[in-house]
Amino acid sequence: MSDSQNPTPRPLPPEKRLRRMRLALIVSVMVNVLVIGVMVGGAIRHRPPSMSFGQVDMRAMWRAMPGTMRSEMREAAREHGFGGERLSREERRARSRQLNERILAALRSEPFDAGAFVALLDGDRAMIEERLGAANAAFTHQLEALSPAERQAMAERLSEIWENRHHRDDDDD
Repeated sequence: MSDSQNPTPRPLPPEKRLRRMRLALIVSVMVNVLVIGVMVGGAIRHRPPSMSFGQVDMRAMWRAMPGTMRSEMREAAREHGFGGERLSREERRARSRQLNERILAALRSEPFDAGAFVALLDGDRAMIEERLGAANAAFTHQLEALSPAERQAMAERLSEIWENRHHRDDDDD
C-alpha cells in the first residue's frame, strides 16, 4: 500500500482551533443549562405545590380566601402593584429583551466571565424578593381585617383544597 491512500491529517490553524473550542464551550454550556432546566422543571412539575421546596402554597391560599378579599387584592395589584412601580407589558418585554441580549453577549465574550454570567442568571432577584415581600404583607393585612369566623371559614376551605389534592396525589400512585 502506498502512503497516498492513507494521508495523515494536517493540523488545523490556531484560529480555527480556537473557533472550534469556543463553539464547543458555548454548546456545552447550553446543553448543561438545558439538562439542568429539564431536571428542575420535572422535579417542580411532579411535586405538589404545597410541598415545593418548603414554600407556602399561595395558589391554594388564594383560592381559599373570601371572594371580596380576592377582589380587593386583585384591584390593589392592578392599580399600583406590590413593592414598587408596576411596569407595563411593553416595559417588561423590553427588560426581557435586554437581559437576553446581555446573556448572548456574555456567552460570546472571550474570556468567558462565569461570575458575570451567574449575575445575569440571578436577574432582578432583589426586586422580585421586594415585590414578594410586599405582596405577602398586603395579603397578611387583608387577613387581619377578617373576622374570626371568616378566618375559620377560610381555614376550612384551605384544608379541603389540600385534602382533595392529597387524595388526587394518592390516586396517581
